[in-house]
Amino acid sequence: MLGPASPHPQCRPRPVSGSRRRMTRNRVYKSISLRVLPDVQISIPTNLSTRPFVSDVYGYSIEPIWVDAYLSTPLAANLLNIIANVTGKHPPLRIGGNSADATYQHAILSTGNDSVALPSLPDAVQLNITPTWYRTWSDYFPQGSDLIFTLNFAVNDSAWVNGLAQAEAAHEALGSKLKAFELGNEIDHWINKGWRDETWRVDTYLSQWRNLTGQIVNSPWYKNATNPPTIQSGVFADPPWVPDQQDEMDDFDIVNLTAQEFQSDRDLISSYAIHLYPQSTCDTERWYRMSLDLLSNHTTLWLNVSQYIPQVAAAEAAGTPLVMGETNSVSCGGRSGISDTFGAALWGVDYVLMAASLGIQKVYFHLGAQSEYSSFTPQGYEYKNDTLTAGIRPGWYGHYFVAKAMAAPENETLSLAALPGANSSELSGYAVYSGAQVQKLVFLDMGVWNGTKGLSNPSTLNATDGTVFSEGERPNTTLRVMTPWEKGSSVTITRLSAPGTNAKSNVTVAGLSFDGETGDKVGEETVEAVTVENGGLVDLRIVRAEACLKNPFLSTGTCLLVARTP
Repeated sequence: MLGPASPHPQCRPRPVSGSRRRMTRNRVYKSISLRVLPDVQISIPTNLSTRPFVSDVYGYSIEPIWVDAYLSTPLAANLLNIIANVTGKHPPLRIGGNSADATYQHAILSTGNDSVALPSLPDAVQLNITPTWYRTWSDYFPQGSDLIFTLNFAVNDSAWVNGLAQAEAAHEALGSKLKAFELGNEIDHWINKGWRDETWRVDTYLSQWRNLTGQIVNSPWYKNATNPPTIQSGVFADPPWVPDQQDEMDDFDIVNLTAQEFQSDRDLISSYAIHLYPQSTCDTERWYRMSLDLLSNHTTLWLNVSQYIPQVAAAEAAGTPLVMGETNSVSCGGRSGISDTFGAALWGVDYVLMAASLGIQKVYFHLGAQSEYSSFTPQGYEYKNDTLTAGIRPGWYGHYFVAKAMAAPENETLSLAALPGANSSELSGYAVYSGAQVQKLVFLDMGVWNGTKGLSNPSTLNATDGTVFSEGERPNTTLRVMTPWEKGSSVTITRLSAPGTNAKSNVTVAGLSFDGETGDKVGEETVEAVTVENGGLVDLRIVRAEACLKNPFLSTGTCLLVARTP
């Protein structure tokens, strides 16, 4: 996928009138001083290999101890509904994480609550729940939500009686919303955690996996279910090619797992999951390697994601897709000043599209109600000598932008391919297809431009607001894209905008922002338009740190999306 480096871009087209939406003309950049770079020529090859681009490609993983916090306000439900209104499908949700294997189900709790985190949040090391806990999130998450729940697989005394009880209670409460179980979280860390001994390998994992899944499928409730939940298998954390990020030496990966499975195992499995965090605060060595510049970098992202290509192939050979079941920018809760910036939003867009183009069908971004990497937080709280509010961070806007990219007419399926002509550390591009026809084009400028506005956000730490700014005029260039579209066709443009890579606020999609407390839309959607020229040429002006999606404005309705820092 890595091709020759291309000059830096950020999108700005020649606006024309004639679209069915409200259009704007050349006024977006008139107050900005720009340094012009050479044009970039991009063609769309006719023989690109495509991958499915599903309408729920972008999902969320919620840490179990924080579920109650997300259920306490309408924010999460409103945001999930907003995505569904664009794509026709709610984002998939996985309830899982480190606390999943410290979750214990009881008939009742002495406190009278449905759940209790011990000793207390945010430092809980155990979560006690009752069967009615599942009902609270069944009632909260919108109808049409696909839910995955991680069972406590670590505690294997009494033949997993706790995990078995969780499975039955979750199914009874969640019904058709419950699509799959995971058996444990990041099981390739369990020797290091002391949860398994040195014999813990793929073969011993499969033996125990078969024990619990066998009990589940032979339970009366499972046999009587019309559409019983499947299994999301694997749930491995260690990246195959990065030894210093591996907690222990073992043989856990999807290649080895599928090689030792039986067909009866595969009959239960609907997906395989792996986890990835490209940066980390978990230890001193990796702490010093954290960098927003490295996060907002297409080549670095490629090196991280491409290591899973053999695992995609292994999963597909077993007849099942691979998903990124838990991920975010920086492990151990994130890093404010990196994770909560517009640069991280651009990274998230590039990440989801790159993963999909390589065959990783879905990407689940991890959420905690007090985590620095969370795209939205439901409650105010005291944190690191600061008082933070509930709010929405730039990552959410990246999700909304991706939703625009994957929106399709009813009963129409999309596919995706990376563009070899838009592939450098600072530029990436993707084509979205309906059948054999290019419907949309996405371009992202991943270059860093640190501005002086939008530096703070009341839901993020003040101490990490930007203090180092880019000098001189912002670089800009023109993308000269040779498309397969007819001359005279109109192309609409939707922009994802922020004042800089380092911005924590003043982010918009098509001029829209979202209320940090309710999730409601604020403002009026504004799109621009360009006209296709001779030979399918579309010119787009692009400035540093921006992403673009474009497609012709046909009778069915199309759009060009541009994510940018204006």
